[in-house]
Amino acid sequence: MKKIFAISGSTKAVSTNALYITAISRLLGGDFELLNFSSISDIPHFNPDLDHGNPPQAVEELRSTIQKADGIIISTPEYAMGIPGSLKNLLDWTVSSASFSGKPVLALVASTQGEKAYQSIIDILTVIEARVSPQLISFAKAKINNEGSITDKETLTALKSTVDSFVASLENG
Repeated sequence: MKKIFAISGSTKAVSTNALYITAISRLLGGDFELLNFSSISDIPHFNPDLDHGNPPQAVEELRSTIQKADGIIISTPEYAMGIPGSLKNLLDWTVSSASFSGKPVLALVASTQGEKAYQSIIDILTVIEARVSPQLISFAKAKINNEGSITDKETLTALKSTVDSFVASLENG
């Protein structure tokens, strides 16, 4: 059974991005074990001086979980024309450890617009050598219900295609 680590780029307890992670987990089916990262706001501010030898415990646990996972799902909103600072901070902590290097990542931007965050997440993940399967869902909140079921046919079809690409990347890993 493949292990998938899911990260919501939103710090909200209940978010549209968490609902999309639920929808993706359903599309993946039962062949995958999904672990949701629940503490993005617990990751300390990135400080290169703390990134030598003995990083903060939360960072060490994050890196270990990423490295043990077969693949990663990131679902993020767009804030102020980019990815949220908390998600960028998390990704910055993984650079020196090469945690994402060669790792399949389904990168979903689910937001009102999202184009800037979409390009940003692709650029960041490419620099840290992840194998990216990207998807942009604009006006995302209107396309999913509170149970995590996608209500828009075109969105569901597009997301199924991205999930299929991600699964193929996992199998070719």
